[in-house]
Amino acid sequence: MALKKLLSLLGATNTKSDKEFKHWVKVTTGFTPRNLGLYHQAFLHSSVSAMRSGTPVSNERLEFLGDAVLGAIIAEYLFKMFPYKDEGFLTQLRSRIVNGQSLRDLALKFGFNQLLKASLTKDEKTRSSAYGDAFEAFIGAIYLDMGYNTARKFVINKIIKLHLDLDELINTNLDYKSQLQIFCQKNKLSLEYKLISEERHGSNKLFVVQVIINGKSYTRFENFSKRVAEQKAAQLTLEELQKELG
Repeated sequence: MALKKLLSLLGATNTKSDKEFKHWVKVTTGFTPRNLGLYHQAFLHSSVSAMRSGTPVSNERLEFLGDAVLGAIIAEYLFKMFPYKDEGFLTQLRSRIVNGQSLRDLALKFGFNQLLKASLTKDEKTRSSAYGDAFEAFIGAIYLDMGYNTARKFVINKIIKLHLDLDELINTNLDYKSQLQIFCQKNKLSLEYKLISEERHGSNKLFVVQVIINGKSYTRFENFSKRVAEQKAAQLTLEELQKELG
């Protein structure tokens, strides 16, 4: 009874569309879900959270869990895949796999953008971490529904082996903040990421960050993730510096 009530709150009932969603989960993961409500919840953004017994229900708790589960699975996989690499190499490679942009790209490949329930504009969804958060929440739903081993099989067989090119990730340095830091240290320049503004848009905050080098203002970038805003500002600043240096 409690499950039916929750499904109703989440906008899902035992209808044809619900059966179609169950089929989609099965095709996407390779197994038949037991608790469909968890997967519905994975796509419920906090901006449209439902209330259950006075408590808001969204995908945030599942995202928290999925983040930890995904990180553990990736860490174990890389640990076994690269037995002679040090901790620094493994940490950097894992961060490239589970960073916000990578998770967003994976969410779009899986069609999560068609399932996400959120009161955000298309632009807000694109600039926020909503898609990546839903992806992590989906991992959390699999873990709670089917256990760690099933979640591990899904991540390895459906994500790593099908959608990730480890060689390319190894040979591509996407940490633009580190690159800019190294450039400034090498040239004895001061580097600062200045938070220009922090505005609330519904349940999200829009961060505007600007790079300042030796007191000179460079690129300004905005995003619903402060970390993403800093990374993009660093990337664009590096490109600007390359043009200045010819």
